[in-house]
Amino acid sequence: MNHTAVFREYAQTDAWIGIHFTQWLASLVFFGGLVALYFAMTPKREGTTALARFGLAAVVLTAAAITMLQAVDGVALKWAVDAWADAPAEQESSAFSAAMGLRWTEYALQSYSNILLGLTLIFFGLAIAFGAAYSRWPGWLAAASGVAWIIHGLMVSYVGLFDSAPRLVALVLLAVWAFVMAVQMWPSGRRGHAARTAAPAGPVTA
Repeated sequence: MNHTAVFREYAQTDAWIGIHFTQWLASLVFFGGLVALYFAMTPKREGTTALARFGLAAVVLTAAAITMLQAVDGVALKWAVDAWADAPAEQESSAFSAAMGLRWTEYALQSYSNILLGLTLIFFGLAIAFGAAYSRWPGWLAAASGVAWIIHGLMVSYVGLFDSAPRLVALVLLAVWAFVMAVQMWPSGRRGHAARTAAPAGPVTA
């Protein structure tokens, strides 16, 4: 939250834009995984399909919000802090104010992005927890992570950028859930689960 020191650091970082493009692409890979999860969950037209559809809509909104966040933080703010660092003394104040305006915009986008990510995880988590496509317990991990993301997102709108306990909890739960779902969605594991589901409950007689 020491904006003068942080802006000076941003201005001295030549890789800032490239780093944020990489973060943006990584987030799109994650959201692509959620889209794949949606199509893996919905072929049977279960009762939880509506929850998964809300989750898919939330994925689209979250991806759009994070795209705007990375554009503001990774490109616009970088240009603004560079202009402030190179501004003559009589223009430093106005250049700093312009950079701060973009910083506050970043706060807003960060807040809404976290809240939308939380809603996405809650919808997918509940669809898994009440569905039959995968083991149900990981769904509660996703839902709990979503709640933590929402709490952190609300805090950002009042405090600004900071590392909160809810954010740490959200990251840990999200990492565990993503790993568990990756194992379950792996083709061999998926075929094994489908075979167990389709197997008859008792002995087959002629």
